[in-house]
Amino acid sequence: MSETNMVDVVALIIFVDVRGFSGWAERVEIFPIIGEFGKSYQNILQDEFSSFTKKNLGDGALLIKELSIEPVYQTTKKMMNNNNKLIEQTIKSIGKVEKKFKELCQNLSQIRGCKIDLHLGWGITKGIIKKYDTEYIGSDINKSARLCGIARPYGIVIDKDDFQTISYALRGIDVKFYHQNRKMQGIGNVDVWVTKNIASQFITRENIKHNPEVHVAGLCFKNENGTIKVLIAKRNDSRKLYPNLFEGCGGQLALGENFGTGVKRHYKLEYGIDIEIFEDAHELYYIQQPIEPLIPGIQFLCRFIEGEPKSENHKEIKWVTYEELINIPEEEFIPKLKDTFLRFFELFMKYT
Repeated sequence: MSETNMVDVVALIIFVDVRGFSGWAERVEIFPIIGEFGKSYQNILQDEFSSFTKKNLGDGALLIKELSIEPVYQTTKKMMNNNNKLIEQTIKSIGKVEKKFKELCQNLSQIRGCKIDLHLGWGITKGIIKKYDTEYIGSDINKSARLCGIARPYGIVIDKDDFQTISYALRGIDVKFYHQNRKMQGIGNVDVWVTKNIASQFITRENIKHNPEVHVAGLCFKNENGTIKVLIAKRNDSRKLYPNLFEGCGGQLALGENFGTGVKRHYKLEYGIDIEIFEDAHELYYIQQPIEPLIPGIQFLCRFIEGEPKSENHKEIKWVTYEELINIPEEEFIPKLKDTFLRFFELFMKYT
């Protein structure tokens, strides 16, 4: 196969396989039923994916549809809309195949007098592959097959990197997808969308890692000539979460970052100051907003080292004493945070 005769094409790649076929075929005594079943099954795929190039692979099939290349000037929004339409239509076609496949199994079971309890597994990717005449090769074809391999006991697995907004693309379609991170041999960790029956299976830690959002925060104190003060900052009115309320400092923990490093990073980026963390002095907290996932967090006692506090995201930032803190109404703080400030005052005294 000469490389000069190959061309690169952008394609939607689907790998489908019949779950339980080998075991069922071994138990069937009448050979013609296997051929009858296989032919009908392949016809269903051909009917519903008529615009695809189809290659039969035993009890499975490789389906490839060449796509037009998006212009370089295409807006991100338009590209996402096109992507959403593509996966929406694909899921609809899969749904039609699933319905007809179920009917095929039921009809043959009644006609031939044997139980046919089979299901389909699907793997879906999109990417650039190479085409030689009517043959295709490329890593995304292999990846599609691997995704189909983890579609067990049956269902659909979709590469999340190729279809990032699938949860918004399937409005009106009665199929729910769940985000998982799967480790696949030869590929590594892959973010995928999976249907419920796949997501509900027991999966070891080595094969799946969840990526919950975790926050870290700190309350920063200093001893100024024998007077203890704490740094508080009032969030801007434009902030979506807790506008116009006093807080300490914090935010999302970054990948590969420990708690202390995360708090120091947020203070440096947000306020421009350096701090010290007391890792054995901390409290747990959580953020819970309506129709939003719960975000767990951990808050540390901190000591000011150097710098001049300032922030573009806050309308006011100042050092206050214990007495000044008490006189600020509780409703001007993020809920329950004033009590935490007061408790941390007592903690800080033990470290000075």
